[in-house]
Amino acid sequence: MLKTFGAFVATAILALGLAGCGVKLVPIEEDSAARPATSRAGAAARPLTGVPAPWTALAGRLVAKGFPEDRARKFFASPALVFTQKPMETKLRELFGIFYRSDLTKEAQESLYQLGYEILIDGRNGPGTKKAIMAFQKDHNLTQNGRLDLVLVKVLSHLVKKKRVRTLADYKPPAVTPPSRSATYPQFTKPSALAQIRNHYAQDQAIFDQMARLYGVPGALVASIMWIETGYGSFFGSNKAAASLASMAAAEDYSLVAPYVADLEVDPDAKAFLVENAKQRGEWALNELENLLVYAWVNNLDPLTFSGSIYGAIGYGQFMPSNVAKYSVDGDGDAKIDLFNKPDAIFSIGKFLRDHGWLTAKNEESRRQVIMRYNKSGTYVNTVLYVARFLDPNFAKD
Repeated sequence: MLKTFGAFVATAILALGLAGCGVKLVPIEEDSAARPATSRAGAAARPLTGVPAPWTALAGRLVAKGFPEDRARKFFASPALVFTQKPMETKLRELFGIFYRSDLTKEAQESLYQLGYEILIDGRNGPGTKKAIMAFQKDHNLTQNGRLDLVLVKVLSHLVKKKRVRTLADYKPPAVTPPSRSATYPQFTKPSALAQIRNHYAQDQAIFDQMARLYGVPGALVASIMWIETGYGSFFGSNKAAASLASMAAAEDYSLVAPYVADLEVDPDAKAFLVENAKQRGEWALNELENLLVYAWVNNLDPLTFSGSIYGAIGYGQFMPSNVAKYSVDGDGDAKIDLFNKPDAIFSIGKFLRDHGWLTAKNEESRRQVIMRYNKSGTYVNTVLYVARFLDPNFAKD
């Protein structure tokens, strides 16, 4: 039987001597959704002295959760671990744009509409709003940054009073276009790209067939996901996963990222919003970092070498570390799980899809819902299905 990550964790206490370090690694059954818990109930997080800045407080938080202190020191002392503000800055800007002061956003949208700009008035500062703001800024010889702030709202309000083009009573929301069931990412579905994935799939057909027999998930589906996620391993990401997660977890201390989002601090409420979300996202990143480090050391891998996404997704299938704990599988029987190894990645993606309902997905809509558990984009799902059907004309026929 293939070993899941839970089976490796069950032996890690002896293999790595983690129990003697105060870590409680709970064995995970094959199909359990539990993560490799490392918790020390009631432990207070104190800065870990001797660990270089900006990691001192973060290392203390990790050790308070039960992670071995000697391993934490080794990880945070590595010169390969370099702090970057980018993950937290990117996330805070995204959250700020969507959720902060929807009333302010709506006011700006209403003014832009009245001044003649086409815009959806919904209180969400998304790409459409940014486009309208940039058009306004261009028309009035302002810096074209698409930024919505109090100054812009006041300028818009002043102009509306002087020169109203339309009244809000005339506003009609744009017609909602149903999501396309055919639009795909062309870089993955153009003829030259399809020829590449067909060659990859043919070369590894035996592995895909083994996975399909075990999990009941079509090999063409897994190959398609690997193709779209990482170009079948040609690009695992431009970030170092451990550094991204550690940086984001450290930036729970808002002062580490504050200089990079200072333009968002338009008022005291805005700063409070940013501070609170930095704390929440920092806690999320700490959990992902802990999972990543446990996974790496249980499998005798160096976490500092993992390339990944800006938020720490790794391997052929771009698993988040918390999903590694739940779904990863030793596909080639070499007594370790390495998601940068094709057999391990293929079996792990297959297990993920099986566990999320592929075996009971008997029609197009239910299959789409399973793939949505991997990525919520409709265009992503369209592309996965397009490539899978190209690889296997008999794929998932009703």
